[in-house]
Amino acid sequence: MRSTHVLAAMALALPLAAQAIRPQAPRRKTQMPGMAMPAPKAAAPAKPVAVQRPGWTLAQLETLAAAHNPTLRQALAAEREAADQVRQAGLWPNPTAGYEGGQIRGGSYGGGEQGVFAQQKILLGHKLAAAQQVAAATLRGQQAIVAAQRLAVRSAVRLAYYRALARQRLVGVDRGLLAIAHDAGLTTRQLANVGQANPPDELAAQVEAEQAALMLAQARRRSRAAWRELAAVTGQPHLRPGPLAGHLAPGPQPLHRAAFLQHLLAASPAVRIARAELQRAQAVLAQQHRQAIPNLTLRGGEQDNRELLGPHGPVTGWQSFASVGIGLPLFNRNQGNVQSAAAAVIAAREEVTRVRLRLRRQAAAEWARYAAARDAVARYRVMLPQSERAYRLYLGYYQHMAAAYPQVLMAQRTWFELQRNYLRQLAALWRGALTLRGLFYSRGLQPAARLGMAVAPKENLLPYGQQQ
Repeated sequence: MRSTHVLAAMALALPLAAQAIRPQAPRRKTQMPGMAMPAPKAAAPAKPVAVQRPGWTLAQLETLAAAHNPTLRQALAAEREAADQVRQAGLWPNPTAGYEGGQIRGGSYGGGEQGVFAQQKILLGHKLAAAQQVAAATLRGQQAIVAAQRLAVRSAVRLAYYRALARQRLVGVDRGLLAIAHDAGLTTRQLANVGQANPPDELAAQVEAEQAALMLAQARRRSRAAWRELAAVTGQPHLRPGPLAGHLAPGPQPLHRAAFLQHLLAASPAVRIARAELQRAQAVLAQQHRQAIPNLTLRGGEQDNRELLGPHGPVTGWQSFASVGIGLPLFNRNQGNVQSAAAAVIAAREEVTRVRLRLRRQAAAEWARYAAARDAVARYRVMLPQSERAYRLYLGYYQHMAAAYPQVLMAQRTWFELQRNYLRQLAALWRGALTLRGLFYSRGLQPAARLGMAVAPKENLLPYGQQQ
């Protein structure tokens, strides 16, 4: 009689503990955290669990990042600086005004010449327009950098959000696994009391419980670290941790390789910035050609000449003077700067080609990881219902004395491990899709680039496991 009661209690505890890890949704009786799967016919009805309070949404976190991320503010400040330089480049040089005197002691005639003058440099060859074109090209490049930084911040927030969401869901799975391990240990002790289990079985159950506790502690630490990373990307490092409102399943919208590659080469911020560098280099070359054209210097003024017109005659009085000068490009025709600017144009043109080729290579590696995660998720969606059904069948067999208890535990452990692996692959699928959609811009805390600096994102070709 005692053995019958133990078996009945164990049979009731196992499915209830398994259900504790899965929040219930309408018409979904076996839903796992972050996953939506059709319930197998053999699954027992699930009891409702407490509804989790609403948490942080992705839109809220993106709004925080747009307002507080320092790299975005840096990029916007650099854009304002470039816009001010466009206005500054079109300003004429200031005139010079001053005092001029000559023969002030007067010599034998007495008096002297004293007065004022004004001098102005006249820039010929449309030099101001050329300077403004250089500044305008710099502004367009900086605007492309601002767009790239916005994309990088948004992608970084989304990557951190889905990483944190996956790790929160893994905490739920590991918590359920720990509950099952504790229940298995209790059941094993009860079976030992009636002679149906031996001391090695009890030790194995204790080891299983300790391992489950360790996995849960590690999952919690990873979840806290993912939240801190998410808070840092938003620019709010002291953001209070909380649940995330969102779903991992069914996963991101699928991507098509040909369409993605075409969009990448056309819309990538790296290509836009490289083209802006080329336009700026071409504008600098045109400006250097104009620098060889000499400028005019105009000078004029008024003097009061106190020289006497005769031995006792009146003074000469006020008189005007003027001069015009122009540079002679005999030795310096700016030829060195012209040749240097021409070389810079060639380098910038090759940079556009290099960036496009690098994007193709990076897309090939990133797409391979994305496709691998997509295929793995599809396979796990087939395996998970099968694994759960196998566990339910073994549980039914055990309740009718047709299967051993270790078989039930093994099937159950396999089911939970598949859930964990499915969540990992689902997170990898999100990571791959967001990396591709972000056009490889996802470093939300990397300083914003400026024209003339290394503006292309660094390649990240490490496997997903090493990127974490």
